[in-house]
Amino acid sequence: MHPLFLLFPLLFLISCSQCTSQTTRAGAEKKSQQSEFIASASDSVFYDEVKKEILTNISGSGSLKFNDLIIITAKSFLGTPYVSSSLEINERETLIVDLRRVDCSTFVEYVLAFAYSLKKGETEFGDLASELQCLRYRDGQINGYASRLHYFSEWLKDNEANGYLKLVSDSLGNESMDMKLNFMSTHPELYAPLNKNPELVEEIKSIEENISLNKMNYISKGNIDNVQAYIENGDIIAFVTKVKGLDVSHTGFACFVNERLHILHASTRTNQVEISPVPLSNYIKNMSSVSGILVARPVYR
Repeated sequence: MHPLFLLFPLLFLISCSQCTSQTTRAGAEKKSQQSEFIASASDSVFYDEVKKEILTNISGSGSLKFNDLIIITAKSFLGTPYVSSSLEINERETLIVDLRRVDCSTFVEYVLAFAYSLKKGETEFGDLASELQCLRYRDGQINGYASRLHYFSEWLKDNEANGYLKLVSDSLGNESMDMKLNFMSTHPELYAPLNKNPELVEEIKSIEENISLNKMNYISKGNIDNVQAYIENGDIIAFVTKVKGLDVSHTGFACFVNERLHILHASTRTNQVEISPVPLSNYIKNMSSVSGILVARPVYR
């Protein structure tokens, strides 16, 4: 699940503006800095192609709702290959942009970065990278491997605090999550940077202890159909796992098909971005390691 990803060709470093203060987000104030990111020429081409497709789809739509923009953007990635560990290509922690290969969490990040930048009318590749950094790193700051939001529950909490989303499962949920997280620090061999740098394990352990203080509710598998009327297209869906020491095992976007809730995600079932062939409640019904879902709503003010 966590093998090192092969270094892809035509890499280049680009400077981007990091997390400038936005009056359009719920009070998130971050210092403007210059930060580099790693991408390839083909990523830039892919960005232009997807941007063109999105802008074509939304032209003439008037006041398009933000959740509809997210779904349009996510569908632009349909068929994109699933590849794990695509962020582990550099010894030094650097923002990676690899739009042509995604896993479940990078897919969510790329879609949101696209949607936020386009919503603001910012249409350059570097604009997407700036949004991506704000989403992927704790308070948008890159400061080594541990500054990346590895646990998805912390990713949700951090981005809620910075005005990107609202955790609707905190109100819809009928179960409390077990937040005793220690999977990374107790399985460092699964994470190349931890395996190579044992001193990072203690730093990760301290972060896990802080995350474990959070309280979150989730929607149990059997209750999904009962609350689907309160879930919207484009909401972030995360699978709550029963794996000891871990919080979330998979993520994607809510996508309604014939008025039934499905998930639009980077799937290991087909190794590409797809819409689940059956409604979400049926899709996870027999997944013994999944206890339910978290739901977060991306917001743009």
